[in-house]
Amino acid sequence: MGYLDRPTLHPKGFNEEAALPYGLRVGEVKAALDDVYDFFYNVNRLLVEKGWDRLEETLMAASFSGMLSEMVVQGISKRSSAIIKNQWHNGRPDLVPRGTYEADGILHGDHGIEVKASRFSSGWQGHNVESGWILIAQFAIRQDAPTIIDRVLVAALDEDDWSFSGRSATSRRTPTAGIKRSGVRKLEANPVYLDPNYTPRPAPRRRVVATESEPTVE
Repeated sequence: MGYLDRPTLHPKGFNEEAALPYGLRVGEVKAALDDVYDFFYNVNRLLVEKGWDRLEETLMAASFSGMLSEMVVQGISKRSSAIIKNQWHNGRPDLVPRGTYEADGILHGDHGIEVKASRFSSGWQGHNVESGWILIAQFAIRQDAPTIIDRVLVAALDEDDWSFSGRSATSRRTPTAGIKRSGVRKLEANPVYLDPNYTPRPAPRRRVVATESEPTVE
């Protein structure tokens, strides 16, 4: 069952010259990614032994991306001496500099790093147009091999690096903001980790459900 093997990070994939904010270190990101691999290795083996599918097949794509993003946040928070998970429920950004905010929590702060996980090479989205640091963890789900993280990109984006898709007064669709090509270029120019075997994957085509609830990204 090779798809349950624990993957390893490519030793030549880390960029020690990557620009990271708030005292975050490349080695701390590496340790966090190893924590993510340990988590999925142990959980998926247990699930399959009990007759379940892996998390990758059990959860919807958006749910799995959200879980992986949260695991990266928790891993960095645990490993870094400089930044910590935002202790405010649903606070933004996901990671904040230790000691900057009271009790290390803020509903909406100007300092920190927002974290997103995605299967795709672009087309990354959020709910708001905002400036600040963002970390993208790009992953690949494979049917006959373990899921891997093949890119981790970090950059400081400006509001001009986002496009915004609002909604009509009668729509229930969640407003979304997308990272434009200028933002993608900034992120790609500062990889923290890039698997030498990485192959770009096209951005998703978006389908809006007929009820006009939150768009489904496919």
